Amino acid sequence: MHRAHIFVLLGGVVAWAGCDYGFPAGSEPHRELNFINMGDQPKHKPQRGDLLGEQPTGMLAPPPGALATDEVPYTYTSKEGDRAGAELKNPLEPTAKVLAKGKFIFENVCIVCHGPKAAGDGHLTKLFPKPPSLMTQKVRDWNDGRIFHPPMRGQGSMPSHATQVEAHEIWSVIHYIRALQKTESVAPAAPATPVKQQPPVKQPPPADTKAPKATNAPEATGGQP
Repeated sequence: MHRAHIFVLLGGVVAWAGCDYGFPAGSEPHRELNFINMGDQPKHKPQRGDLLGEQPTGMLAPPPGALATDEVPYTYTSKEGDRAGAELKNPLEPTAKVLAKGKFIFENVCIVCHGPKAAGDGHLTKLFPKPPSLMTQKVRDWNDGRIFHPPMRGQGSMPSHATQVEAHEIWSVIHYIRALQKTESVAPAAPATPVKQQPPVKQPPPADTKAPKATNAPEATGGQP
């Protein structure tokens, strides 16, 4: 009986030590308490080598051409703004919620260049080229799809914002711009960019086309000098 108590006591000590320090498990065991669980099994871990040795890291890259479930690829090139305007339609209705969302995005993203009333007088225009006003008659005549194109592909000194702002948010901004166009006066058209005059090309002097003067030859005298 006394020996049995000793075995039970030793077993308790071993169990207590295992729970306190942890048993090795896997190639990188944890020893904080007892972590013999799924956290210690061989598995892919971000920024670490692939267990199968087929990839440089354990991160699984998506296959080529994969898209997110809610992503629609934008197929128009930077020079196809007119085609985008003719083919794209605003999928959102100008509800109060959409207008509030568009106002929020405009005042947190667009305002720094386009200004509070989309007149092209934002704070960054002191350091960068001034964008054209969105209140001109030209922009008012554009379809929503034509306005959608510049923030998606960029225009002039403005880069693309497709990675910063989602497509549905840009559509809501367009509804907000339409609301501003109803309350703001029509802005004058942007002045045409002056064409840099090339210096005139210096032409070579014209060639002398006059026939050379004939020299007076001595008259023939029957062979006599």
